[in-house]
Amino acid sequence: MANWTRGSWRCVAALALALGLAGGAARAEPPAFLAVDLGSGAVVAESRGGAPYHPASLTKMMTAYVAFGAIRSGKVSADDAIVVSERAASQGGSALGLGRGERITLGAALKAMIVRSANDAAVAVAEHVAGGESAFAQRMTEEATRLGMTSSSFRNASGMTAAGHVSSPRDMALLAMALERDFPAFRPLFSSRDTTWKGRVLPTVNGFLGAYAGAEGMKTGFTCPAGYNLVAIAHRGSRRAVAVVMGAGSSAERLGAIRRLMDQALQPQPAAGRPLSGLANGGGTPPDRSVEACGFARGGRSSGPEAALAQRRSMPAGWGLEVAFGRDPGKVRRDLDKAHRELRGRLGGGSAMVLIRPRDGLMRYRGLIVGLAERRAVDTCLAERARVGEERCLVMTPAMLAGALDDERRFKMISAH
Repeated sequence: MANWTRGSWRCVAALALALGLAGGAARAEPPAFLAVDLGSGAVVAESRGGAPYHPASLTKMMTAYVAFGAIRSGKVSADDAIVVSERAASQGGSALGLGRGERITLGAALKAMIVRSANDAAVAVAEHVAGGESAFAQRMTEEATRLGMTSSSFRNASGMTAAGHVSSPRDMALLAMALERDFPAFRPLFSSRDTTWKGRVLPTVNGFLGAYAGAEGMKTGFTCPAGYNLVAIAHRGSRRAVAVVMGAGSSAERLGAIRRLMDQALQPQPAAGRPLSGLANGGGTPPDRSVEACGFARGGRSSGPEAALAQRRSMPAGWGLEVAFGRDPGKVRRDLDKAHRELRGRLGGGSAMVLIRPRDGLMRYRGLIVGLAERRAVDTCLAERARVGEERCLVMTPAMLAGALDDERRFKMISAH
């Protein structure tokens, strides 16, 4: 962007620093970001905008693009009834809860896919439009090539991490602009605050819509390897912009980054920049954000508390105590080990275990002492609460422990693909 002023560069440098430091924790690399003025098509802020990233559920924007094209051409109709396949019904992660053999219209499936980021709905859409998810993914890649998304290829309709399933902030901005240009009639799907299924009103998973004045859409994305992604469109007065963040370490960092990008892009006098098409994509391998976003490395490559979290475990029989809780898995482990040493004699042993607990869109960790006799667990915790305070411990029944383990397992269904 050779025609930028020195002040413009200082503004972008400050933005990059702010994105890198969001959340207060030091990061090996801040998220990639890009903002484009929709009136001029000019890039007004960018850092690693052409770098490869795992798109996660941003993928569903391309799933929608291909499906919208099939509807417009008359090959399918939004009123078509889809019979849900076993493959679609078995999708993990974010889902509508479709059952095998259940019927849903293509229009309802598209809305659930966009508003709720439902993986089962995405696969159902792909199978209905192309006869199978693999054939549909090939169409997605072909459309990406036609649109000039030179760093993008797709292997599935939902965004589950797979070899060769990749995009970039630049390409996702191009896709957002193509959706706006080519399918304006479907724009309300991306701004919808809820959808209804089986009489239940289900709110959107896109928190940006309610968190930024002038927000219009579009789509969130998350897996552990991808981190937290977001493509957003907003307006202020007569001006509109699209912003992309990929690889953030938390939902809070993602939202904060988008807010700063939008504030810069929607200034009364935005800095002039080169057109988005002039930004080149780069090569390489997408970064793995599993440690930053989820606290553990994929494939068990990490050590310490993260290594235990990456493994599939079973819960020992008996009761338990929660004695540590927080965002930092290392601190939770240290607090847990200290409490276990202090209480081991009165508890009659037990095993220490750290579990993942997603909460309010952020990662939390529970430090548990498990495998305890009921009387020992209850008596010890009551005595400790009277001595130290109510925050000292929480008694957990076998059912509560099973639920805590299920919470972790469900989370891993989202993150470990």
